[in-house]
Amino acid sequence: MSSAAYPRVLFITPAAFNRTTGGGITFGNLFAGWPKDRIATAHNDPVPTTTETCERYYRLGPEEIRRWGPLERIAPAAGRSGGGGTGAAGGRRAPLQAAKGLLFGEQLPDTGRLSAALERWIAEFEPELLYTILGTNAMMDLVDAVQRRYALPLVVHLMDDWPEVSYRGGMLGFLARRRMERLLGRLVRSAALRLGICDAMCEAYALRYGVSFEPFQNTVDGARWSALARPASDPAGRGDVVYVGSVLPIAQLDALADCCTAVAKLGRDGVAVRLSIYSPAVYAESHRERLVVAPNIELHDTITDDQAFFRRIAAADALLLPANFDARAVRLLRYSMPTKVPAYLFCGTPILAYGPGAIAQTRYALEYDWAHVVTEQGVEPLAAGLRRLLGDAPLRARLSANARRVALERHDAGEVRTRFQQRLAQAARAGSVRALG
Repeated sequence: MSSAAYPRVLFITPAAFNRTTGGGITFGNLFAGWPKDRIATAHNDPVPTTTETCERYYRLGPEEIRRWGPLERIAPAAGRSGGGGTGAAGGRRAPLQAAKGLLFGEQLPDTGRLSAALERWIAEFEPELLYTILGTNAMMDLVDAVQRRYALPLVVHLMDDWPEVSYRGGMLGFLARRRMERLLGRLVRSAALRLGICDAMCEAYALRYGVSFEPFQNTVDGARWSALARPASDPAGRGDVVYVGSVLPIAQLDALADCCTAVAKLGRDGVAVRLSIYSPAVYAESHRERLVVAPNIELHDTITDDQAFFRRIAAADALLLPANFDARAVRLLRYSMPTKVPAYLFCGTPILAYGPGAIAQTRYALEYDWAHVVTEQGVEPLAAGLRRLLGDAPLRARLSANARRVALERHDAGEVRTRFQQRLAQAARAGSVRALG
């Protein structure tokens, strides 16, 4: 598109542009090439933002996002797995933490509003389209207020099934959940364009909300990075195993811990295998004791440089794609697709997918045969799966070839990014026509 064809996009989000988190990487890849003067982001992401794609940011604060009353003080700090703290301050928070859990479960009630400062910032930018991944009730309040105030066409992009796990538990949690369902339903149905993260999500959400969704997930520049891929080598039962991505208790921590235990077992059995985990330190370091359980396992900070990232995963002998088996994780992940999947596929390194068969990433791997899949929970079947993936040369060659074929057919930026940006431009033009009419 010509520069003038790009609408001025206002992005309201809990996850902004960065090179650390799955959401931040996905946004950067989908919006790459969008004129910087035509995108502005209002966010409350604790991860530092980048300026490769967007330079205009507004940091959402208590004037826009508020939790309920005295419980405002017990929100956990960014990146911490707990929130109770230690010492006197933690002791003072403990009764509030207990009250919060009893009344509201894991998530506090919250509200959002369009502050005067944010209103001035938006008016100065003069947006033509509102793009959002929604989120908490407060974030949806804010999106709703902005959309109504400026009459902007709305694009909603849902990236996992967070509505299924949000605002549950506690004696009064149902009140916040009921409000979430009303807000979410209204925003989804009023949107000019609705996007999901994969085919499975779009199909399920179309049934849930009675409106159509289109799939868009992370995309990879195949022309640039396919050159780093190499044929799947035969490591003769030995190997360099790599995991890159989040380490979140709700999503993959338990499964990744199983992988670590399986690698430790293989090491004790005489297999020369090692596992390197690359994950944002702000999230992963608190789980080091569960993960680094043997000398052949290492935990590193995430790789933020694209060149280094692709070289590392292409040089590995196997890549891990774990997902937790518990019911809550299945509810969250059943329609989700990890950001790393397109990159994993493009590099051609054989993949081991470990997780329940009911989630989208497992079904995708099985349908297109791009990973060796272990759906039986436990260290023994996992260790056997790893041993086979590292030693079975025909299996490795087949999985590698299938992965690269699927990557080129379904995840290449030359097609996916272009179509994403064109769909946003079409939504903006359609909204302008309706406004004039």
